[in-house]
Amino acid sequence: MDADRVGMGDGTGVALVVAGAALFGTLGIFGELARSANLPTATLLAARFVAATAILWAYLLRRGTPVRLRGRTLAVELALGLVYGFMAIAYFESLAWLSAGVATLVLFTYPVQVTLVSAVALDEPITVPKALALIAALGGVALVAGGGSAVGLPGLVLVGLASLAYTAYSTGSRVMVETIPPLTHAAYVFLGVTAAVLLYGVGTGTLSAPATPAHWRLIAGITVVGTLLPMILFTAGLARIPASTASIVSTSEPLTTVVLGVLLLGEPFTPAIALGGAAILASVGLASPAVERAVNARLRRVGWRQAKGPDG
Repeated sequence: MDADRVGMGDGTGVALVVAGAALFGTLGIFGELARSANLPTATLLAARFVAATAILWAYLLRRGTPVRLRGRTLAVELALGLVYGFMAIAYFESLAWLSAGVATLVLFTYPVQVTLVSAVALDEPITVPKALALIAALGGVALVAGGGSAVGLPGLVLVGLASLAYTAYSTGSRVMVETIPPLTHAAYVFLGVTAAVLLYGVGTGTLSAPATPAHWRLIAGITVVGTLLPMILFTAGLARIPASTASIVSTSEPLTTVVLGVLLLGEPFTPAIALGGAAILASVGLASPAVERAVNARLRRVGWRQAKGPDG
């Protein structure tokens, strides 16, 4: 594969992850609308993933896509689904004790964790541009999500566990999509997620049938816009770029949540939010492989030595 195609593929990977993150950013909006409509969290999550799983598997089988996995590969895929399901449950339940902003801030410490884990487990270098992108991303998330809300310890524990789970899922998925088609990977992950949320709903006694047409509309929206499309986009992007890069550019998710909150829910837009949004967008640019190659080349010209990045 020539250099131009590598660069194009990398840019496509970043674009796919950014698009997926933007759609994942609608989850908070759906969550707020669900609370307003008295739709229980367990019901929302269970219906969301049951529907998403059925749709994705029907699509793959209709296309005749080979989807059979065996042994260790099957076990790992289902385990990643359980991890993702735990992350979703912990994050949504943390909102009982935390504002959405504080919960988002803690959740999005996971890019730091993914970068560190990838450096150790996947031998991905922590380059200067990537380090700067991490700083910009986390600083931007802090500005966007910060705001003096009451903080409950159970909520902090839950969203902290959600962040760790997201780290494990992102790193594990990066390995799996090297040998498994992205849609097949997503289909098996959805099976694990569905099992996790159904067990949670039944085990806690909080699972109930949707009661109104508004409930069904919310479930349809969160299934397609907040689950199927973003997970497919994110997984396809992850097959093209390093896990650490994907985790950094996906911090554009809270920016989407803020913008939609302003436009749809009348939430305030402050200077801190504007600065945070700019920092998040800057981190996306810094994490782009093309920008990273250019910065690394400039650093080499001035005599800076570092581990090899995407330009070799």
